[in-house]
Amino acid sequence: MDIVTHKGNIIQAAKFQSTGVSLDDLSVSSEETNLISEYLFYIYINDRLASKIVCTPAFLPELIVGRLLTESGIRPESIDSIHIYARNNKAMIYADPEVFESLSEADDMVPTCCTDNATLLRANKGGDKYEVIPEHKITLAEVKTLASVVNAKLSEDTPLHKLTRSSHSCFVIKDGEIIFEAEDIGRHNAIDKAVGFIYMNDIDPMTVALFTTGRMPTDMVRKVVRASVPVLISRQQPSVEGAEFAKSYNLTLIGSVRNDHLNIYSGDISDEA
Repeated sequence: MDIVTHKGNIIQAAKFQSTGVSLDDLSVSSEETNLISEYLFYIYINDRLASKIVCTPAFLPELIVGRLLTESGIRPESIDSIHIYARNNKAMIYADPEVFESLSEADDMVPTCCTDNATLLRANKGGDKYEVIPEHKITLAEVKTLASVVNAKLSEDTPLHKLTRSSHSCFVIKDGEIIFEAEDIGRHNAIDKAVGFIYMNDIDPMTVALFTTGRMPTDMVRKVVRASVPVLISRQQPSVEGAEFAKSYNLTLIGSVRNDHLNIYSGDISDEA
């Protein structure tokens, strides 16, 4: 896969003048606040518009590869080249013509609840399909390690969230360590960046876990299932539908992570060391 990036003047955050109000004495003051920036980005596949994304303009190749897999069902090996025109807010993807012909217009183009994102082309004419994640078992010791990694990272914070308090993050955990982290204005985008990293670096998805700072409704869980990652963990809770989808596709789903407690909503858990 060839990746060509044509640089542009894009920002992740900017200073904005605001009025601060003290709730103790109702005094006011002028304050300079760092606000996260919305970057509108269009993805074309073989010259046809496939997705519209509002994102944070970091790790754009990873975002594209992850989004094409988790939303349009296009695997990285089917992509010939990616040309990113940052200043023109678009990426031109050239993929295997046979794969492109298998795409169809999405029946539902309602944006996600996170940002004004929309997928216009989806995989599998005749119905979108997801593969059940291969059988796996996670031990309680591994669960404890994941929780420890999560809590340590959240106490440390991430650069863009520390600056703006407005970003979501997704982390790739392998062998008890975070090997990649991505921030974005949207939690869906952050997961796509993590998935893109996994596949662009030829990492076996069955050997990693994803840790998201966002909620886990069905559309988030579907992305992880499609990426064949066996474990998704968050400090937030899933929706009922998200938890049921995870059970149906053999995804280990862990949420409500705190220093002394967590909940396992789906997964084959072993009490072995």
